[in-house]
Amino acid sequence: MPSWILLHTHSVIAFIIALSQIGMLIFLMNLKTDFPALRWLKLNYFASPIWYLDQMVRFSMYPGTEGSLFYKIETIFLYGPVLIFQMYANVQIAYLFIESKFEKERKFILKLLVPLSLILMGTLIWNELFNKSNFDVFQAISFVWGILLFIFIFSVTYRKALSFRNTNQDAYIAFLILTGASLAFFILAIVCVIFKLFSPIGYWTYFILVFLGEFSQIVAYVRYSSVFVGFQLKITAYSLLMLEVFLIVFTLFFLPPELPENIPGRLLQQDGLISVFLIIIASVIVTSLLLPALLKRTITRPLQQLLLAVRSVNSGKLDIELPVLYQDEIGSLTSQFNTMTNSLQQKNNKLIEYSDTLSELYNNQQKIQEQTLNHVSQEIHDNVGQMLSLVKIQLNLAAQKNNTANELIAEAQENIGRAMMDLRDLAKGMSSERIRVLGLVGSVEQEAERIRRTGSCLISIECKGVVIQLEHQKETILFRVIQECLQYTLKQSRATEILLSFNYIDQCLHINIKDNGKGFLVSRESNLVGMGLLNIHHRIQLMNGRIIIQSEPGTGTNLHIEVPLN
Repeated sequence: MPSWILLHTHSVIAFIIALSQIGMLIFLMNLKTDFPALRWLKLNYFASPIWYLDQMVRFSMYPGTEGSLFYKIETIFLYGPVLIFQMYANVQIAYLFIESKFEKERKFILKLLVPLSLILMGTLIWNELFNKSNFDVFQAISFVWGILLFIFIFSVTYRKALSFRNTNQDAYIAFLILTGASLAFFILAIVCVIFKLFSPIGYWTYFILVFLGEFSQIVAYVRYSSVFVGFQLKITAYSLLMLEVFLIVFTLFFLPPELPENIPGRLLQQDGLISVFLIIIASVIVTSLLLPALLKRTITRPLQQLLLAVRSVNSGKLDIELPVLYQDEIGSLTSQFNTMTNSLQQKNNKLIEYSDTLSELYNNQQKIQEQTLNHVSQEIHDNVGQMLSLVKIQLNLAAQKNNTANELIAEAQENIGRAMMDLRDLAKGMSSERIRVLGLVGSVEQEAERIRRTGSCLISIECKGVVIQLEHQKETILFRVIQECLQYTLKQSRATEILLSFNYIDQCLHINIKDNGKGFLVSRESNLVGMGLLNIHHRIQLMNGRIIIQSEPGTGTNLHIEVPLN
């Protein structure tokens, strides 16, 4: 062993904390999501392990080696810059973590840190080059700097905690933890300034509070950063932290720190400290490599399979059954998942059967309704129409025989003519055969012409795109829906103009019915029922379409129907 190296209890503890910081850096570098404080967290956990490894070297040096060329170079070019990086990072994290607050203050402090950093580096360089590397001055510079820094960070995190108290409970707890961590760092700096680091109180206070502060920060950053953290990574990280806590307690209990000048006592601890170093390295390797592999096989992989299966179920695939690999909580969860998917599949099959039955019943109802309408239409045409025609002929003959201008007979002839025309239009409107012959658009145009002849409303029809013939049943349903909408407009809305458009685009038929009537409140269920819109909605649903109604009192009504063509 070189003559300038003499391991110390706190060398081991600094090494343990450095490992935790390296682990945190690896976690941050592997994150696939971004948030405002991420780059500052990376900077902090890049500089922090370097700083603790530097502390490990410092605690391992023989007393009196302060002032050597290596010591001066290490202090000026490593210790000082790393301390400044940590300072910048911690201040920025306090302002930006979870949510940015006090933005103007943050920018001002960022500028203020520049001259403060120059002062810190200037005093360190002065002490090393012109003050013979005075260790007491070095400690005073470091800890006074720490006191100022953590008082400021304490004020920022505490104010942010208060700002989140009534709005974001997780953020409130996170900043309370960070406030506690900065308080721990502040207390240890005060203790080390008063009692000095190389004293029994300084020794025990320094690394106990340092570890508590660093541990609290890691928990806050991982738990409350709103990024996805894998189950396997969580268990590995918490296992490493628990292992580090155990090793620190073990080291402090069985190898309590000796004062630097107690060379005989420190020499007696060398074999034990070396053994602890080797145990730490072996434990970290086992925990970092073997534990994740074991977790991946027994927990992570089965959970990933379950997650993929859940996604498949969400997409509608219910015929999934996973193998039960382990007789534990994961196995029980897998078994319950299989039971759930089997139950869902059975219920889904029953729903499909029920839906098919309802569709069949509705289709049969439509067919019966159309057959009835066709029968009534035929009866009107064959019986009532013929009888009225015969009466009209008889009246014509009577008028000719009397050879007089019988006004009553003429009026009767005119009324019978109108009745015959109305009955003929009614018969055409009831019959679905004309829809088969004329198609949907042609049938609607004929219906519009019938309404125009009454003089009650002006109807305009436009058609865009290439007209595509639908199934007869679909066109019949759509025609009845349009009929019902037009009848409502004529009877209830008092509209004088109606614009009816057909647009065949993107394998979809868009039907728009717009009027200038009195309108209504769409949210009022009574109006919907009065229009028969519930029935219309069910009919459109049967064709996998949708209906959109826009209306307000005094602005008319715009009814939009979309139906797939295939």
